[in-house]
Amino acid sequence: MVGRVLERLLPNSGLKGDVEYHVIDDNELNAFVIPGNKIFVFSGIIPICNNEDGLASILGHEIAHNVAHHAQENASLPYLMTLVLGLVTFFVDNSAQLTQLVLSYALELPNSRAQEV
Repeated sequence: MVGRVLERLLPNSGLKGDVEYHVIDDNELNAFVIPGNKIFVFSGIIPICNNEDGLASILGHEIAHNVAHHAQENASLPYLMTLVLGLVTFFVDNSAQLTQLVLSYALELPNSRAQEV
């Protein structure tokens, strides 16, 4: 089923080059695409899709994240903020809880929502 859906999606997906896909035998409800055009689908999500169109909507969404380079955006944290928070952790907050809170609210949460649009 995954192969048939990808045959329909890939010609118009924006992915360049060879695509590799894997179905992971696990009940997790997830699918994702990583840079290098590697597509992973957990078998647990397939029954929830109901049919190929449902799976196509999920895979299309995940492929769009890859085409939009969201993984690369998330990987490039602002270096100055990381340096400042490292110094704060070293001198003020040895437990790093403040640092984790600031990083989460300043960097992760805004991007996760913005990238879903």
